[in-house]
Amino acid sequence: MDSLGILTGGVVMMLAVIATAAGIARYSTFYRRELADSGKRELALDGLRGMAALMVATHHAAMSYIWLVTGRWGETQSPVLQLFAPAGVIIFFMLTGYLFWGKARAMKGKMNAWRLWRGRLYRIAPLYLSSVLIVLVVAAIETGGHWLVLENWKPLLRLLALGALGWHNIGQVNLGEFNAGVVWTLWYEWVFYLTLPFIAWLAVGRKIFGVAVIAYALTFAGLWFNLNLQPGLFFILGMICPVLLEERTLHSRLQGRVVAAMAMSATLLLCWLCRDYLITRVPSLSVAGAFFPLFFVAAAGNSFFGFLIHPAIRCLGAMSFSLYLLHGIVFRLVFRILKTDGLTDLPQLDYWLIIIVTAIATTFLCAATYRWIELPFLSTSHKKPV
Repeated sequence: MDSLGILTGGVVMMLAVIATAAGIARYSTFYRRELADSGKRELALDGLRGMAALMVATHHAAMSYIWLVTGRWGETQSPVLQLFAPAGVIIFFMLTGYLFWGKARAMKGKMNAWRLWRGRLYRIAPLYLSSVLIVLVVAAIETGGHWLVLENWKPLLRLLALGALGWHNIGQVNLGEFNAGVVWTLWYEWVFYLTLPFIAWLAVGRKIFGVAVIAYALTFAGLWFNLNLQPGLFFILGMICPVLLEERTLHSRLQGRVVAAMAMSATLLLCWLCRDYLITRVPSLSVAGAFFPLFFVAAAGNSFFGFLIHPAIRCLGAMSFSLYLLHGIVFRLVFRILKTDGLTDLPQLDYWLIIIVTAIATTFLCAATYRWIELPFLSTSHKKPV
């Protein structure tokens, strides 16, 4: 296994998924209509959301390959792909902070808590519960289901909390192994949503900058006591952007191609300068700092040479939640079958062909789950016709 080969395989997988999404966007009547009805959506951020989900999926695809061959989980053996999951998650958090803080500012700091929480419930619950059901079925088939007993009702009940409670082992079974453990991020999302109505008054004016200074000071202080307060900072990075982008001159200047090239160069340079810190020391802070230029420019509406608003990328954006929650289940299932059949010493090319086919199948699955599971509830929440 060489890092260049793994990186190449990951890139080819991403291209295959994008090509599949392009076909769906072009030939599916539903997706053609869905993508044409842009409404007031920020299209560049839709595309960025799709790329963030694809980065996480690619990271876990490489990890699944390494797990199959070595039995170790947590490595990609490619420094670039190792960054993809933390970068993708951080972009998700910044997107949440940006979009909802922008809404709080538009409402002059007065948010309807019930309306916010109901909307998030409709957004998260249907697909989350569907994914939990799939995980339970796959885990029961693989392990025999001896742990599905009344005495384990407490950890089983936690699964119904929509990610607001962390998953615990059920007996000897760690259900997080069956979906790449992706649900951990939902805890932070729920904390943000539950807190937002009570701090929305800070959205008026420029109070967020004072909040950011205090939050960053507390985070660095927390590092001395082994307290990881970093995830909260990523929401704040996104929350800063609506305030900065209200300056119309700055907003318009950030939409050009030269700025796009500068933002990409800045991110690459920061990744290179922080290469010794990105993974081993304070990875989250380093990754957030490196990718913030890309996010900020995309938040201004920069499409990065049209890439983020391409139908294929926006199609991935539409199904991004499905892709995020379901890809780990599919990869785990496929690689568990390979391991059970003793296929752990195939050529690297063969593994990546299997990964690419699996990723394409996952893309079609996610296109279906968005259409038939996510959208009906989103339509109810936003009164949008199906």
